[in-house]
Amino acid sequence: MRRSQWAAVALSAAWFLVSAALQAGETISQRMLLEAASLGTDALRFGTSFSHHDEDGYPENPDGLLVLRESPDGPLVTMRGDPDPYLLYAQYANRQRDAVMLARTGTVRDVLPDGQTVDIPYGYGAVRFNTVYVSIVESLLVPHFSDNQKEHVEFPLTDFYIGGSFGLTGILGSVRYVHTEQYVAYIAAGYNPFRGRSPNSVLSQYTVPVHLGGGYRFPGIFPEFLGENNWTLGTDLMLGIGRRGADPVEPGVIVPGAFIDIERVLFDERGLRRDYRTDARPYNYRVNALVFRAAAYLNVTNLGAGDLFFPVFSLSYSTT
Repeated sequence: MRRSQWAAVALSAAWFLVSAALQAGETISQRMLLEAASLGTDALRFGTSFSHHDEDGYPENPDGLLVLRESPDGPLVTMRGDPDPYLLYAQYANRQRDAVMLARTGTVRDVLPDGQTVDIPYGYGAVRFNTVYVSIVESLLVPHFSDNQKEHVEFPLTDFYIGGSFGLTGILGSVRYVHTEQYVAYIAAGYNPFRGRSPNSVLSQYTVPVHLGGGYRFPGIFPEFLGENNWTLGTDLMLGIGRRGADPVEPGVIVPGAFIDIERVLFDERGLRRDYRTDARPYNYRVNALVFRAAAYLNVTNLGAGDLFFPVFSLSYSTT
């Protein structure tokens, strides 16, 4: 432990003892608890159940925390083979980030040092913290260390993708929002350089295509063969703005449709060696997606004739 940390422990102990002596009717234990609460940490543990003694004789509960009991003189520690209790002088809590996990393609199972497992649900991330409690006990030179105190703080994954696509409706730039890897919303706009085979085709009646849509996203099939992939089912509203050529009659189009996206997911930091103490991002922090879309639109301008539906295909690339 660094000298500054030991100095902080010594000053905390002195402050606890002096403050307790000045507070009439208030025990040292109560004062130490108040000080611990003011620091924003539940560092002092009372009433924990005894499980075993460690190799130095300190009593521990099943989680490896020091077992304390309260008394008017302060928290007491009963050592192995010694009938007389010792006073706890101070306790220092050191909390550090241990790992960052993102469950982008399915549930992530984290195995802890004691063999227990914690599942990070699909669409969520978790920061794993490790807390070490260092306890200074009266007359004992060896402090007590409570390690392997793991805590997972979960948070929903939220991503913005920026990309572009090339398809039958035109060349588009897009912004896509994905929440918990499942719920998708997007907007795309661009330019239509194409004309359909027939001048009556919907695809020939606009210059600027605008797409508004969203859907539900879920993990794809056969990731061991196809790689990490996601599928999205959703609806799309295409707005065709601007007349083609010099035709003053065509005002543009509004057509609803449905689509399926097959998305190949790529993580551009897989296998990259980094110092996780200064850069906590996991390997799948940044995501690149190559998406094939098959869509069908309702030709609302031609409801009374044939060709009620027309298909559209596109290929896009986006990145977070």
